[in-house]
Amino acid sequence: ATLAAHQIALSLFFFASPFLEVISQIAQAFLPTYTVLPKEERGRKADVAEWQAASEKFVFRLEKVGLAVGALIASVVGSIVAFAPGIVTKDAGVQAAAKPLALILAAGVSLTAPVAVSEGALIARKELTYLAGVYFISTALLPPVLRRIRSGGGPVSQVWICFALFQLFRSSCFLGRILATRGKKDTEKEV
Repeated sequence: ATLAAHQIALSLFFFASPFLEVISQIAQAFLPTYTVLPKEERGRKADVAEWQAASEKFVFRLEKVGLAVGALIASVVGSIVAFAPGIVTKDAGVQAAAKPLALILAAGVSLTAPVAVSEGALIARKELTYLAGVYFISTALLPPVLRRIRSGGGPVSQVWICFALFQLFRSSCFLGRILATRGKKDTEKEV
């Protein structure tokens, strides 16, 4: 029943992911327009600060949308597991095993939204070295932690807690980078 509960949580997470990733794709598609001062504006009295402010405003608007969508989708996914597990399984044992995962799964889903949005913004801003470093560190740390949970015979809820903390770490790193580099990008560089 425990493995089946984990599979339900995983399936619901993958169901939720496209709703969260689309905001990352929006950032990647539209933010480059704001990150580079258009050629026709170069050499004129273009207000670079105004251009940067528009870029940052767009990023933070996407962050807000991401948080709202993440909270909504997390509520739906968590509610399915907590209050309507019959939607995903008829087995009473699996339903009982899945219920304790509802809140943890919802936390992981809600934290995935700011990860996706910030990641999209950093990709659009070509912060690829920074992203690669965070990916490397977070990916290098996750397997040893999961092995420790497995070797200790920990419950499946610990795996989902680990995932939520993984997403919290990445979200903090990505959003922290966006906040730390506010107003510091050279908006007149070539694409």
